[in-house]
Amino acid sequence: MADFINATIDDREFENLIKAMNYQGIHLKPVLAAVGNLVVKSVKRNFIEGGRPDRWKPSNKPKGKTLIGTGALMKSIHYKVDDDESGVTVMTGPQKYAAIHQFGGKTEPHEIKAKNRRALQFNVGGVTIFRKKVNHPGSNIPARPYMLLQDEDIEVIKNMMLQHIAAKAFEDSLK
Repeated sequence: MADFINATIDDREFENLIKAMNYQGIHLKPVLAAVGNLVVKSVKRNFIEGGRPDRWKPSNKPKGKTLIGTGALMKSIHYKVDDDESGVTVMTGPQKYAAIHQFGGKTEPHEIKAKNRRALQFNVGGVTIFRKKVNHPGSNIPARPYMLLQDEDIEVIKNMMLQHIAAKAFEDSLK
């Protein structure tokens, strides 16, 4: 079964804003959807910049950006507004490697077999080698936290919520 990674903002100010908005009967889905969209964009920017605010340790792979091979993990980042409109959940798709890249760890030794070709092909010391299977010793994967918000994101989110409250108050004053 695949692991999912969820982002949680543990901030009393957000919690109090949401409680106040719910108490006043303010419909939260639009602002929470906007927050979810902002967070998804921010997390994807973490991939594009190779880690924020601190750069990730570069991958040993010869080409491409760290954590952007096919782009599947980055593309899988999405959000869902909670059914009770008490928050928004930002998560990855079901990629089995999502957690190890977020938190780091060691992969188990395993066998790699050729799937789409008759043999695996790789270079060792400038010599091309073909094998039907190889025994991989496992890898130490450094943590490359991508599911995190930047300080400026938190300020933007607070302002979005306060603007939503102000817009609702203005709308009510016109009634």
